[in-house]
Amino acid sequence: MDPSSAAQALPVIHLTGYFDDPFSGAELELMSLARLLGPTRSVKLWSVVPLHPVFASQAVTAVQPFAGNFPRKGVLVWGGVHVPPAPWLKYGKFERVVLHCNLASFERLFTLIEIFRDTTLLEPELVFASEALRLTAGLPGKVIYSPMDIQPFLHAARLRKPSSTEPLTVGRVSRDAPDKHHPQDPLLYRMLAAKGWRVRIMGGTCLAPQLQGVEGVELLPAGARHVVDFYQSLDVFFYRTGATVEAYGRVVAEAMASGLPVVAGIHGGYAEVIVQGESGFLVASQEDAWEALSRLATQPLLRQAMAQAGLRKAELLHGAAAIAAVRASY
Repeated sequence: MDPSSAAQALPVIHLTGYFDDPFSGAELELMSLARLLGPTRSVKLWSVVPLHPVFASQAVTAVQPFAGNFPRKGVLVWGGVHVPPAPWLKYGKFERVVLHCNLASFERLFTLIEIFRDTTLLEPELVFASEALRLTAGLPGKVIYSPMDIQPFLHAARLRKPSSTEPLTVGRVSRDAPDKHHPQDPLLYRMLAAKGWRVRIMGGTCLAPQLQGVEGVELLPAGARHVVDFYQSLDVFFYRTGATVEAYGRVVAEAMASGLPVVAGIHGGYAEVIVQGESGFLVASQEDAWEALSRLATQPLLRQAMAQAGLRKAELLHGAAAIAAVRASY
């Protein structure tokens, strides 16, 4: 049996999310999951809210309950606890329900579990974005780090030439929202710029009130550059958040796969995959961040070694074996 026939023989997988923001990690994860599952399974993407135009051209369908347009059979994958439950769930006859646990919002998680039990008469299978999240929830389930195709990042990293010039460029990628940035980040960027670093923040226009006009600091809207190319414009990736605590933080894995040394805050699921001082630095304070970045600025061999260790780690976590495990889970 050829792969396409095998895919048709298996139940359809309905990936359901909140496709109103093209830079939301949860929805980008669903898009990646659809691409990974596509060769072996029949997959359909659904949005419970009106689509952002970016997704309207990417085979995502808006749920229309009163028109009878919603998932009904097969495997229902609920793309996060931020996605609210819907009355149409009770009309489905699903074989399985898979709930992605990608936020440390356990009240929502427990509520969703009860709703799925009552409406679908199935026990939802839980998939956690990190081991820390699973342990904190205290519930059984699988841990699957954010599904993604890292081959474009690895390919670019192999072509990368180590920087031999000063100053170095530090930067990051995220949604363009204040909660994605640590309150002390603007001061740190000012300090780095004063020391001659270049700072590039994609998803950083929300920091304009504190950083607009600072020489050496470039604030770009989210999605302003192709993400693979943007990583290649950096020498060091720096990442920490404010009110948002990353359940995993796929941008950290992307940066590692891009051959960048990583300095990141200690709060986030990505901390599980960074070996301190080997594949990155985890920092707990402004002083820690400054010291880690200063070490990387003055030790090119450390930058190179850390970048290579991070690249190997990213390939291990998101390479061919990891993709096979993801496909087997759905």
